Amino acid sequence: MSKCLPSVIKSVGSIYVSSCKSIHENLALEEWLFRNLDLEKFGEVALFWSNYPAVVIGRHQNPFLEADVKFVDENGIDFARRHSGGGTVYHGFGNLNISLLTTHKNHCRPRNLQWIAGVINKNLGLNLIATKRDDIIFPDERKVSGTAARIARGRAYHHLTLLINEDLDILRQSLNSPFKNRITTNATQSVPAKHVGQISQEVEGITVDEVKNLLIDSFKTQFERTTVTNINSLSDISFPGINKTQEELLSWEWRFAKTPRFILDNIIQVENGLIKESSNSKYIVGSKFYPISNDIFHHEQEHQQQKSNKTGHLLS
Repeated sequence: MSKCLPSVIKSVGSIYVSSCKSIHENLALEEWLFRNLDLEKFGEVALFWSNYPAVVIGRHQNPFLEADVKFVDENGIDFARRHSGGGTVYHGFGNLNISLLTTHKNHCRPRNLQWIAGVINKNLGLNLIATKRDDIIFPDERKVSGTAARIARGRAYHHLTLLINEDLDILRQSLNSPFKNRITTNATQSVPAKHVGQISQEVEGITVDEVKNLLIDSFKTQFERTTVTNINSLSDISFPGINKTQEELLSWEWRFAKTPRFILDNIIQVENGLIKESSNSKYIVGSKFYPISNDIFHHEQEHQQQKSNKTGHLLS
């Protein structure tokens, strides 16, 4: 907090509420605001959204290390890589995403988290704590919010998840990679929470909209004047160039080829999303890496055993 500028009532603030249901749409909107919005004119910005279930990894992470990619695919859960660093999170309609855009000079994650925790504590009678790790937790260490940030060209955004009434079983399964301790890489790795919690565990029946409206009302009090913009869809007419940004976020090149080089089970080496070396006949050098089976090493042993048995039969 000592590095943050003191809080004062500012002249203008802007609130954007997205009704877009796709994680890629919402990440594209966030990035468009970050790159293009005139902060002198529109002041500090708060963006709120929820979307279809999605796993979102940090810019420098490995999807196969952070999530059960096959489970995610088979259950219709979206997968995205965001522009900010940090760890992997799960989004769903029971989660509120908050992005706070400011100048770099006014960027202050501790103050943002203390504001959010304070609003919820005051209105819902809870005792949430903003930690030095930039998380929000209950006193028993159940984590309800994780944070990441992006800083460039004199501006910054601080965005975070806020678990309210999410399906925690699906969250846990989605983020339970079968390849933990089997991948060698210098990719950023998430630090798992000791315990995961959410607001509805303490306030029965609470909704995402109720929490969102509390934060919107409080955000308005920080400014002499605020504007609220509701966004139902995205187009190049309203946000020039946003379609290209969304296409980039959806591309294989961004989601998978951006993954730092890694080695799996000491038998498959992957670089820029492509298999560079492989002693597993199912994984062909030069092809895009995707796990055919979560148990690659065991699968290859079975394959080699079948080849051995067949050879033995032919020689007998």
